[in-house]
Amino acid sequence: MTKARQRDELLARRRTLTPAQRAEAADAIAQHVLTMPLVARARRVACYLSMPSEPGTAPLIAALHDRGVEVIVPISLADHSLDWVAHDPTAALVTTALGIPEPAGPHLGADALATCSLVIVPALAVDHAGHRLGRGAGYYDRALAGVAAPVCALVFTHELLPEVPHEPHDVPVQMAVAPSGLFRVPS
Repeated sequence: MTKARQRDELLARRRTLTPAQRAEAADAIAQHVLTMPLVARARRVACYLSMPSEPGTAPLIAALHDRGVEVIVPISLADHSLDWVAHDPTAALVTTALGIPEPAGPHLGADALATCSLVIVPALAVDHAGHRLGRGAGYYDRALAGVAAPVCALVFTHELLPEVPHEPHDVPVQMAVAPSGLFRVPS
């Protein structure tokens, strides 16, 4: 199956989820991430502000802030790369042309990921080998190149698959969290 076809099928299935199912998934994912020893020791975590179709990150980000963990979130740049901004829960957000919520604030630079204990990324699917199927623009693959911190994708349970199409430049994840639990990629 091609990446484009698999993306279409996964996005169609996401559209069938009710708001209650999405909220329940977001809460379960937050609980699973928060129980990770790595997160218990974290001072800074990179995460993303979820779009309505994605597994929600609001409960997770709020809980991280409550624990005193700094959360940095991505902003997209004109050159199709990502920069990072410290998340301020009281700051206004702007929705980009791609439908992605982004905060204003001082840019921390691409190297901000090097200061994170964990990098949480969106995905449409993750397979048993850690291949992540994204939306196809390559922002995260470029941002994650050379990152030493563990990378964790958030997905709905049905998006944990035996295999997803991938290419050599696709950066794998070390784990995925779904409402059903934490899944580590065998090393």
